Amino acid sequence: MLSLFNGFRFGRGRSEAPPLSQLGPPPSQMGASGSQGRGRRELLRVVLRDTLHRYGIPAAWFDAEVLVSTSRTGERGIHWRLVVKHADARLLTYAVSLQHALVKRLTTFDPLASAWLTGVSWQYALPEGSTCPALPNPGTWKEAAAQVLPPVEPELAGGASDVIAGPTASERAAQQARRPLARARADLDGLFAARDADFKGHAGGEDATQPMFLGTEPAKL
Repeated sequence: MLSLFNGFRFGRGRSEAPPLSQLGPPPSQMGASGSQGRGRRELLRVVLRDTLHRYGIPAAWFDAEVLVSTSRTGERGIHWRLVVKHADARLLTYAVSLQHALVKRLTTFDPLASAWLTGVSWQYALPEGSTCPALPNPGTWKEAAAQVLPPVEPELAGGASDVIAGPTASERAAQQARRPLARARADLDGLFAARDADFKGHAGGEDATQPMFLGTEPAKL
C-alpha cells in the first residue's frame, strides 16, 4: 500500500524523481502508455483542484509537479510533488490531513492508484520577500515536548530498591469506593453519640450507670 505521508523533502525519496525536463516520455514512445500517463496526470490535477475547493483552500496557493519515477522493483510510476506557493502557518499544521484527503479522493476515482502512485512529497517555493516567523528559542522545543508527554505512573512493587511504589490503579479505585462507606459509618456513629447524650440528659443528672427503673417487689398482704 502507498504510504500516505512520505515527508517534506527536497532530495531522494523511495523512488528516483528525474529532472522536470523528463516529466513525460519522448514523443516517439507516446502510445497506449503515453495516453495512460496523460490520463493519470489529469486525474491528479482534478483531485488537487477539487480537494482544495472542498476545504476552502485557495487554488493559487498550490501547484503540483508530476514526475516519472521508478520503484525499487524497476516498475515505472508517478511521483506527486505538491508545491506550496503561499506562506501560511496553517498549511504546515494541516499538511498531513490535507495529504490524507488527497490520497483518499484519488483512490475514490481510481482504486488501483496505489499501484502507480509511488510517492507524495512537498516543496516550499515561496515568492521572494515572503514573511515567515523566525525560529523560536531552543528551549521552546523541549517545553513543547514536555507538555505532550503523558504522566509517568509510579513503579510497582518489585522494581528498583530506591523507589517507593505507590498505589496501583486498582488500589486507588478501591480506596475511592471505600470513602462513601467510611463517611456513612462516621454519620452513624454521630447519631449514636447524640442518642446517648440525650439519654443522659433525661436521667436528671443521675449516674448514668444506674438503671432507669428500679426493681419491684410484691406488696405484703
